[in-house]
Amino acid sequence: MKKRIKGVAPNLGKNIKATDNNTSNPMLDYPVFCLRHIHRKHHLEDCEEQEQARLITRMHKLSTMTWHEIRLSHRHSYGMEKIERDSLKAGLPQHITPDVIFFALRFDGKKPFVGYRSGFVFHIVYIDRDFTLYDH
Repeated sequence: MKKRIKGVAPNLGKNIKATDNNTSNPMLDYPVFCLRHIHRKHHLEDCEEQEQARLITRMHKLSTMTWHEIRLSHRHSYGMEKIERDSLKAGLPQHITPDVIFFALRFDGKKPFVGYRSGFVFHIVYIDRDFTLYDH
């Protein structure tokens, strides 16, 4: 039997339930980034090393903020901007359903990375390093 150390809270990690509507759970009110569904023509591999480093640095900074703080921030700073799917010049991955809303977050100046939020996870679908994904 494990002993509990007095004054130390138990690890809540395994008890957290991930849902799409988790705004009431402050333990999950920060972004976690997923690169699994990234588009082959707007990929991390297309970025220069410096851009890759700046993207990682930006994702780290954003992960220290809450989704509320990100929503309140300016769209060209740490905030996010809604991107209409009709404006995307690259094809949509097959798993994208009509209800998915795309957002752009910024890295390396004003370069956007575009994806969608599902619960606390932000799925990055496009890295628009050369501003060709949509009209800016």
